[in-house]
Amino acid sequence: MSKVRVYSIDKNERYQAVGNLFELIVNLRTKQEVIDFLIGLFTPSETLMIARRIQIAKMLLNENNSYEIIRKKLKVSNQTISKVEHWLKSDEQKNKIIVTKLNQIKKSSKDKSGRSVLDKFAHHRAFKELIN
Repeated sequence: MSKVRVYSIDKNERYQAVGNLFELIVNLRTKQEVIDFLIGLFTPSETLMIARRIQIAKMLLNENNSYEIIRKKLKVSNQTISKVEHWLKSDEQKNKIIVTKLNQIKKSSKDKSGRSVLDKFAHHRAFKELIN
């Protein structure tokens, strides 16, 4: 998928497209629906990009790491770390529930059989190497 220049798309069209995405996400009912949606829709690169931001948030919250440590460990830019940190601090009351959920995320995600959910999706198996 090619990159989209956000401001080259009509404001109303952007609003409607993003609104539809959010509405769909809100209406996903089970963990499996969320997994199927994200892995089915996003490329491995896009999924990793989102996952990295979650890792950054967890490191900023739980381990009080410096930008340098996060940048070296996750191979992300200072700008990405700064954006995540700004998001975490921008509205602490609004983000409180999200921060609580971030703190509850287990290191690896396994289904009832003990297998990683990523085993089911061939093009995402590389992520297992990153999270284990």
